[in-house]
Amino acid sequence: MPTVFAEASSSSGIGAFNLNVKEFLFQLITFVLVLVILRRYALPKLTGTLEERRVTLEKSLEQAKQTEETLAKAETRAEDILSKARAQADEALAEAKKAASGRITEAETKAAERAALIIKEAETRLGEEREKLRQELRGEMAELVAVATERIIYEKLDAKRDMSLIERAIKGVVR
Repeated sequence: MPTVFAEASSSSGIGAFNLNVKEFLFQLITFVLVLVILRRYALPKLTGTLEERRVTLEKSLEQAKQTEETLAKAETRAEDILSKARAQADEALAEAKKAASGRITEAETKAAERAALIIKEAETRLGEEREKLRQELRGEMAELVAVATERIIYEKLDAKRDMSLIERAIKGVVR
């Protein structure tokens, strides 16, 4: 079926737009019906869903703000706790160093006293040993002098013989 367009002679009013009034009214009524149906049934559900979403987003934003504030407070508290812990650790370390240096000094003093006592005992023993060796040496010297005198007295005849006796006595002592 051929479509008839409005004639060029009626170029004023609605005819200028080439519209069919029946079709326009039918489409207008259909649009109004669809609009009423959508407004009655679909729009309240969409509006409710959008409102719920808006409320949820506002709550989420408020919770995020509160969480951020809580986090900031927690970080501040954590920094305070860490600074207190560091101060306590530094104090404990200083006390430990002080106690250790005191113990080291005490140990060094005891060690020095002990070393002095050991040295004194060693010197005493050494003196005793020296005295004992001197006594032994005096005894041996007296014995040697006695032996040498005895030999010289019995065999002293002349200077030549005297030298030979001294050499023999010295050889006997050296062994």
